[in-house]
Amino acid sequence: LKATRPDDTPVKGKHVERLVGVTYQVSSRYDLYDSVLRKIWEHQASLKARLRELRRTIDPKRKDKYFNSKQLLSGDTTPENVAFRAFLSRYAHYVLLRAQCFGGAFDEIGRELIGKGGRGGGKSGSKAVKPITSTQLRPEHLEAATMVLKAGVACTMKDGEEDENCAIALERVAADLMALSTAVAKALNKALTEQGGGDADPALIQKWCIFYSEQLFPQTKSMVKKTSPKLDAYGLFLPSRMGTTVSPELIQKGLKGVEQQQDDEEADEDDIVEEKGEITNKATPKKAASSSAAAASPSKQQEKDVNDDTVDEEDEEEVVEEEEVAEEEEEEDEEEEEEEEDDEDFEYDEEYYDDE
Repeated sequence: LKATRPDDTPVKGKHVERLVGVTYQVSSRYDLYDSVLRKIWEHQASLKARLRELRRTIDPKRKDKYFNSKQLLSGDTTPENVAFRAFLSRYAHYVLLRAQCFGGAFDEIGRELIGKGGRGGGKSGSKAVKPITSTQLRPEHLEAATMVLKAGVACTMKDGEEDENCAIALERVAADLMALSTAVAKALNKALTEQGGGDADPALIQKWCIFYSEQLFPQTKSMVKKTSPKLDAYGLFLPSRMGTTVSPELIQKGLKGVEQQQDDEEADEDDIVEEKGEITNKATPKKAASSSAAAASPSKQQEKDVNDDTVDEEDEEEVVEEEEVAEEEEEEDEEEEEEEEDDEDFEYDEEYYDDE
């Protein structure tokens, strides 16, 4: 990167020597840019934060913000380049948006992040697994994925934009959207096969299923199908398969998740009502048996009724207490999860400012 600056800055001799030396060590068929880009994506977490900061920072030389799309499109528009400038505008928007939202392989969605216990020094498995809707399938990831998909599909070459450079850029976008589709499919398969940590938000899972089945998968597949013939002319080829997908059965399961949760809640309420009824019925025979001796000893009958009523109240109180304890435990778990998320956000910010 230091030896290939896109300006007239003189390159240092040591950088040229290093670049040439690496070039001689690899096969002529090997794409050097692949390893260079991989290195950049390895620092994606810092890149996202740094890029956002730079896009809000004004360049003192140009008197404009860094990574401004207007700078990329500066210059005169001619009949010969108007089509390519239009493609460049759409492609630049996709690249800058995508770099600020996700890592190189969409790890935020497709791969479960390693917790503190998995890095050594901590107790592995000591903490409960968080639901997948608070890790991989977060609502902000859904919003970002929707925007990235829209920007990527817009990069399809139009009439007059056929060019080798445009084809190379388009091939990267198409492959990237296929990677996004695969990442979402892996996360949904995990969530819908009871491997997502439990307690996942069914409403959010339903939104992800709608996005995947109605937008992400069909639009990406259509783009690949339309793009492949244009790329073939330049010796560029896209995979014939979409990678990991979600079966229609699992999609239907995710779409019905909200209704299933409501049915389960209603069934739980019915069970509680039945339990209370059973408790009341257990005490009723005692009352009936004691009523036969009411005339002989009124004082004993009254005492027996009081005892029976006390039993009913105690049993009902036990049921209510159990419900309250369960609710308190759920509230404590939610508070602990929020505190853990706050701690993680704070640690991330701290690491970011230390790097700065």
